[in-house]
Amino acid sequence: MMRQKNGRLLTRICVILFVIFILLFSVTDVRNLLSFKTNFNFALWSIKQEHAFQCPIRGDKWIVVTTINYPTSSIHKFLNLTTSWNLIVIADKKTPNDWPSQLSQHTSRLFFLSIQQQNSLDFRILRYLPYGSYARKNLGYLLAIQCGAQIIFESDDDNLLETNDIYLLPKVLQPEQLPWIAFHRQRSPFINIYGSFGHPNIWPRGFPIDEIRNVTEDGWHSVRQNHQNTTHAYIQQYLADLDPDVDAIYRLAHPLSIGRIKFDRDQPPIAIEPFTYSPYNTQNTVTYYEAFWGLYLPVTTTFRVCDIWRGFWVQRLLWDIGGQLIFGTSTVKQIRNSHSYIKDMDDE
Repeated sequence: MMRQKNGRLLTRICVILFVIFILLFSVTDVRNLLSFKTNFNFALWSIKQEHAFQCPIRGDKWIVVTTINYPTSSIHKFLNLTTSWNLIVIADKKTPNDWPSQLSQHTSRLFFLSIQQQNSLDFRILRYLPYGSYARKNLGYLLAIQCGAQIIFESDDDNLLETNDIYLLPKVLQPEQLPWIAFHRQRSPFINIYGSFGHPNIWPRGFPIDEIRNVTEDGWHSVRQNHQNTTHAYIQQYLADLDPDVDAIYRLAHPLSIGRIKFDRDQPPIAIEPFTYSPYNTQNTVTYYEAFWGLYLPVTTTFRVCDIWRGFWVQRLLWDIGGQLIFGTSTVKQIRNSHSYIKDMDDE
C-alpha cells in the first residue's frame, strides 16, 4: 500500500516538474534541448522537423482537376466564374514546368501544385499515388477539404462550361425540384440514364456490356414521379454535350455521331432509386461534404475505370446514409483531348 502511494506521489511530482519545465523554456529552446547530442552521438529525443501545410487560399467551394496540358479554355473559364470558386490543379510528370506562367490574370483563386511541390507535402497518400495516373486527383480532394471545402466540383481540362458559373442544385431537394426517380426493372439492376435525356441508343462509360441486352429488353429507361418528402442529393452528375462520356466500343462502332451528341435540355433532374445502379464519372460532378468519404479514386485500376469502380461502391454506401445520386442535363461541352480508342477499350 505504501509503495502504491509513493508511486502515485512520484508520478505527480514528475508531471508538475514537466509542466514547470515547459513554462520556463520556449518551444524553440525545448526542441533544441531535446535534440541535443552528447559526445557519444546519442540523441536524447528524436524530433522529425515537419512543416505543417498552410492553405494559400481558403473557401467552401472548390474545383479539382489534374492536367498534363497547358491551360485550356476550360481552365481559363474556371478562373473567371461569376461566383467564388477556387481551383486546384494537380500536375503530373508531363505537365509543363511553366504552366502557371501561362495565366496572366485571376490567379488569386488558383492553387497549382507541381510534382515537386506535391512531394514536399507530408501526406501519406503520396506514397501510393503513381505518376502518370488520374488517381493523383486524390491529393487535390484532400487539399480542398483541408482548405475549407464544403462542395467539390470535379472536372477535366477538356470540359468547357456553357455558362459563366457552375450549375448545381441544393443538397436537400423537394419533389417539385426533383420530379422524377429512375428505377430498374426485372432483368437488370442497371438503368441507362442517357435514355431519359433523349438518347436511348447510347450508353455511359462503365455500363456493363453484358447488361445491354437485358436493359434493352426491359426498356432503356424507367422513371416514375417522385413522391418522397425530401431527397438528399449529396452527389450530382451533370452530362456533357458533343462528345459525352461513352465507352470505347460505342466510339468505335458509331464514329460519325461523336462530336454531335446533344442531350435534352428540357428534361428535369432525375434521382436514382436505391438498389438501382448507373455509372457516373468525375468529369462534371458535384459532391457535397456529406459524401466526401466517397471521393477516393482507386490507385490500382486503369485510368478508364477508376472513377467507374468508385461510383458503384459509393452508390451502395450512399443509400445507407439516406443519400442519392442524381443526374442533370448537360452543362458543359466536351472538346475531348486526343485518345486512342483501341487503348481506351483495353483499359476499360
